[in-house]
Amino acid sequence: MKKIVMGIAALAMAASVFAVDFAARTVMEGSIAGGTIDIDGDETKEGTLTFWNLSAKDQKDADALVVSVNSDNAGAKFQMWYKYDGTDPMNLGVRSANIWFKPIDMLKVTVGDVSLKTFGETLDYWKSPDGGDAATHQTYSWSGYSSVEGAGIALELTPVDGLWIAGGLVAKTGSDFAAIKFNSTDDETYASWGIDVKYGLSGVAGIPMNIAASYRDAGKDGVKIAAIGAEYGNRYGSGLYALFNTRFRFENFSYSAVDPDVGTYGTTYKWDKKNALQAVAFDTMFRYKVDAWEILGRFPVTLRTVQDVTANGKKASDYGFKNPSWMSYELKVIYAFDSLNVYLDVENDTAVTFDKNFAETCLDMNVQPGITCNFGGAALDLGLKLDIPNKKGANLGWSVPFNVAIAF
Repeated sequence: MKKIVMGIAALAMAASVFAVDFAARTVMEGSIAGGTIDIDGDETKEGTLTFWNLSAKDQKDADALVVSVNSDNAGAKFQMWYKYDGTDPMNLGVRSANIWFKPIDMLKVTVGDVSLKTFGETLDYWKSPDGGDAATHQTYSWSGYSSVEGAGIALELTPVDGLWIAGGLVAKTGSDFAAIKFNSTDDETYASWGIDVKYGLSGVAGIPMNIAASYRDAGKDGVKIAAIGAEYGNRYGSGLYALFNTRFRFENFSYSAVDPDVGTYGTTYKWDKKNALQAVAFDTMFRYKVDAWEILGRFPVTLRTVQDVTANGKKASDYGFKNPSWMSYELKVIYAFDSLNVYLDVENDTAVTFDKNFAETCLDMNVQPGITCNFGGAALDLGLKLDIPNKKGANLGWSVPFNVAIAF
C-alpha cells in the first residue's frame, strides 16, 4: 500500500511539472438507515430497523483513482479500484491499463484494456440488454460495450469526417488469441473479437444523428451478437435525445431434465441447438430537457425466441423448461435549482416477464425521491428508497441511501 501511495504522489508531482492530465476520484456509498414496514396489519409479522451501513462492494463503476497521460498522438491510462471493508490494508487493485498511439492521423491503436462502444446511455450507461434470459437478468444480463471489452488490442479508423470504424481482439491476459492445430482432428480455438461501424449525420433541422452497426463473437462456442441502432439529438444539451439499438443474440442452446417416472433412477432427456437465435433485444432510452426540467426514461425489452424445443418426440416445456420474454423500466424526473437538484426515480430492475406473472413482476419496483448537490469539491446524492411489495402480505422495504464522490 505504501508503495502505491508513493507512486501516486510521484505521478501527481510529475503531472504538475510536465502539465500531464491527472485525475483522482474517491467514492463512498451506503445507507444511513433502512428496514421494513408491515403495511397490512398482520401482527404475526415484524418490521425491522437498521442504522448506518457503509457499502463494501468493489468500486468498479466509480474508480478510486484514474491517471491519464495524453498528447496529440499518444497516451496512456491507468485506473484503480478498491474493496472497502475496513481492513488494513484494504484491497486495492488495477482495474485497467492501456496505452494508445497514432501511427497516422486517421488511425488510433490501443493496447491493453480496450472497450469499444457505439452508444452510451445517459441514465444507466452500462445497462444495455444483451439478450440474456430473465433468470440470468436477476443477477447480470447487461452489456454496455458493443463489440469487444477486455485485455487485447483495438484499432480505430476515421477515414472521413463522421465515419468511425473500429475492431478489436481480446484474449485472457497471458493467453494466445487463437490456436490452430495442424495434423489433428481437434478444432482450432479462438477468443473474443468484434467490429463496429458508426456514421454521423446532420439529421433533421441540423440536429445530430448517428447510425451504427456492430458484431461481436465471444470465441469458439461463445455468444455471437449482431446489433444495429441509431441515436438522435444532443446527449447532454437541451431538447430531445433518443436512442434505439437492436441486438440479435446467437448462442448454443442446451437444456436437460430428468423424468423420474421412467426407469429405476429416471431418464435424462437433452435438448440442444447449435448457434440458435436466442433473442432479439431492444434498448430504448430517451432524455428531454427544457429550462430547469429534465426527464429521462429507459424501457429495454428482450424477446426470447426459443419458447420450446422438441427432440425425440419430447417437448422441453413438458419437463420444466421456461424461457419467457421480459423487459425492465426506469423513469426519472429532475428539477434543477441554483445549488441543488431534486429528483424522483421509479425503476424496475428485476425483470417484468411476459407470462402469467406479468402483473406481479410489473409492480415490483423501487421508488426513490432524492437530492443531488455539490459543495466543497464533493458531490452528494441522498434519497429515500422505497421497495414496493408486489405480493400480498409482503413488507414495504425502505432505506436512506447516500453516495459521496470527491474529484480532484
